[in-house]
Amino acid sequence: MLQHYEVPSSESDLIRALGRLNNENRIITTPWSRIVRGLGLGQYPVPFCETLSGWIQDAFDELKAKTESQNNYTHFSSLLCDFICLLIQPGKALKPRDRLDYISNILFLINNEADPYRRIMQYTITIDALAKLNINLFDVLEKSVDLPGLLFNTVQQIKSDGIQDENNGKHGDYEKLSAYTSVFFALASCGKAHLAITRRQNHVENALGLLNNIPSPFFRGRGGSMLFSAISVLGLKPVLKEVLSDAVLHTLDYLDRADAIGINPSFPQPMSAAFVKVYPLLTMLNAIAVTGERRALNFRQDRLRQARDLLEALTPVEQTHMGLYYIMAVYNLGLIEQEQYDVDALVETLAETAMNIDPSENYFLHGIACSYVLETAMITGRKDLITDRLTSRLAESFATMDKCVEDEINRPYPFAYALTMLGEAGQARKMFEPSPRYGNQSAASWTIANLTQVKDGADGRLYMLNHALINLMLRMRGQDRSAEKAYGNVVF
Repeated sequence: MLQHYEVPSSESDLIRALGRLNNENRIITTPWSRIVRGLGLGQYPVPFCETLSGWIQDAFDELKAKTESQNNYTHFSSLLCDFICLLIQPGKALKPRDRLDYISNILFLINNEADPYRRIMQYTITIDALAKLNINLFDVLEKSVDLPGLLFNTVQQIKSDGIQDENNGKHGDYEKLSAYTSVFFALASCGKAHLAITRRQNHVENALGLLNNIPSPFFRGRGGSMLFSAISVLGLKPVLKEVLSDAVLHTLDYLDRADAIGINPSFPQPMSAAFVKVYPLLTMLNAIAVTGERRALNFRQDRLRQARDLLEALTPVEQTHMGLYYIMAVYNLGLIEQEQYDVDALVETLAETAMNIDPSENYFLHGIACSYVLETAMITGRKDLITDRLTSRLAESFATMDKCVEDEINRPYPFAYALTMLGEAGQARKMFEPSPRYGNQSAASWTIANLTQVKDGADGRLYMLNHALINLMLRMRGQDRSAEKAYGNVVF
């Protein structure tokens, strides 16, 4: 498993802080993985708080009232959170029959989800959450439901280019690849890695084969990197060492040809060419660390130097998004000692940038920048950089995040990031307590009341807010070692 060690007193605060991260923290670090993809929810567990639990359940009541019966994802998330609350609340003990009833009702809502990709997210979030509460859903359903078959059959229902956004036509099988990734992590969390390769199907090779069906280098690199990590977590690397190694190198080769391929992603705000290149590269560096494919670090060039150069070419606001990816890649590659001076300086720079950002300027570039900086400060042990001014400005930003229709529709996206990071910083109250900024409503209540639904029935990233609320509730299970057990097959 990941090598944890006693940090000598002479080592820096940075290395000491990073040394406290567990397996799951290191592999699934960023809010992109957790809030957008629903991977690794409930990290950094804390004791149960009745007040916070009540706020979460109130938020779901407001969401259900706002969306009425139209949003299956919200009903699923609310019921899952109710179940989690009953399982973690001190002094509560659910009878086995009641547990099964909750599980049955949750599965009913999941199966009622029309979109197969979202159905996979709901399945895998449930599997992982319950595993962290010592309930192995595969074992519970073994005699009544073919859960592995259900998962992999649902993956096959996901169609190419199903994402309707500014990158329509550039994704290919990106969603299907991401679904496989979620399933593999879920299998690992329950000790069911063997289900990924059976006599009838090699699901790992099927997943790797999808890489060639993702035309955009950006999405192939970003999606492929998480898939490679999930395969390593399964502990099947010796079986597929050669094919996994080739896939890592082929993906780097595809990233190198991005200019010639010319299928660049679009973003809500204009992003630099360096951002388009560094994002998938940094996720690939982390995958190289997880898979142990160290020769890829010098495939054609020094990949860490390439990442440094691209990081320096970013605008200051873009750096706030990418700094955390860089730091975790360096740490997971075992290079933090030689890079610690530059990493310390980077964290200081990111914090300074965040202090001069208006998070309400737009929902993406500026809207999630401060949240990334908060996460970076937490992970690197720099809580001193998390000032009241910074957290208050972030919590109060949503009232004026209305410069255009897209910002209004997509407010749940930055709100979910902010709620997650402020929760980790111990300041979730700033999102739930009444504030003059929101006419004496809370930021959560005001944001939910002002949800703007788009014409085609999509939910304007509302599912991300559901993920953030599940994450908050699941964190309150107290200390456990489920992440160490689930990700014990990885050796850095």
